[in-house]
Amino acid sequence: AAERLGLVVTEVDLRITELLEPDGRLVEVRPPRPPAAREPTDLSELRAAEAALAVPGVVRLTGPGRAVRIEEQTDGTAALAHRHVRVDLAADATHRTVEVARRVRAVVRDALEDRPTVAVLVTSVG
Repeated sequence: AAERLGLVVTEVDLRITELLEPDGRLVEVRPPRPPAAREPTDLSELRAAEAALAVPGVVRLTGPGRAVRIEEQTDGTAALAHRHVRVDLAADATHRTVEVARRVRAVVRDALEDRPTVAVLVTSVG
């Protein structure tokens, strides 16, 4: 994980990938694939999505709804009112995931005029 993803492992969530049938045959179990995201409708969401998809290592945008979410931080929880963007994506296994996420954060921030804060949620690697 440290080498490929750029992350240090502190816990392991075990997932079964194959089952052995009583007769000795292997049965492949496919991991669930994150759902594809809806197409962005807002111009800022579209710019952010296009910027994220242009980053090497990004396979597709994911999420049960919108893959790019933009919200205003005006509820008093932030020192200054600003926009925040979250991008959900699937990354390939040939690029370090942490570097893909960092690059997506930078290009999405730079693609939007007000340079909002950006978070990246990687839902799948492979």
